[in-house]
Amino acid sequence: TDVRIKYDGKEITVSGYPAEAAIMPRPGDDDQGLVLLEEKDRKPAQQVACWFSWDQAEQFSTIKSGQFITVKGIFNGEAGADLRFCKLVKIE
Repeated sequence: TDVRIKYDGKEITVSGYPAEAAIMPRPGDDDQGLVLLEEKDRKPAQQVACWFSWDQAEQFSTIKSGQFITVKGIFNGEAGADLRFCKLVKIE
């Protein structure tokens, strides 16, 4: 898709509402945690999967459902909208 060509491999910033609390990384499970972000006003909501590593887990563990958060990561369009190496920018 055009979006993938435009953004693949680039660092982008995304804001949205977590669908639920972040899933923490588990040892041996690629050591990746995940938070799914949804845009507020889109139906059906486009979800962005935000993958983060152990060193970011403590920050992501503070997220609660319904908070508006901003993350940044490397866009990977292979399986929908995925962000790799996510970092939490802010919680509002």
